Amino acid sequence: MATWADVERIALGLPETEPTTAWGRPAFGVRGAWFVLDRAPRPDAVDEDGERLTGLVVLHVEDEEAKLRLAADDSGHFLTTPHFARSRMILVRLAQIPVDELAEVMVESWLVRAPKTLARQYLASVEGDR
Repeated sequence: MATWADVERIALGLPETEPTTAWGRPAFGVRGAWFVLDRAPRPDAVDEDGERLTGLVVLHVEDEEAKLRLAADDSGHFLTTPHFARSRMILVRLAQIPVDELAEVMVESWLVRAPKTLARQYLASVEGDR
């Protein structure tokens, strides 16, 4: 399962990514726009038993449909809270998500936040590697 060290390795493997902060929390950004954020525990981030959730990261998603699809996934890796009701962001449980799946959703988040030209260049380079 994934750790913050995995988040760091995956993030820094993406073009023009650098460590940053957002709301005082560790994050990674691309050209000034964060795409993955270490989520501080909050009173409204609780599980079904009312236990406060920890070990979460926040990622951007393409649209509301993508967010709802991830939140409805039976794996339990993804969730949302009332705090994120009007945003295109999803919470990810690091301790539950496999590293390869984390990499996939982090790349998607990076693509959402990266400038369009940079995102196209990245996708072309990945296709060229296949």
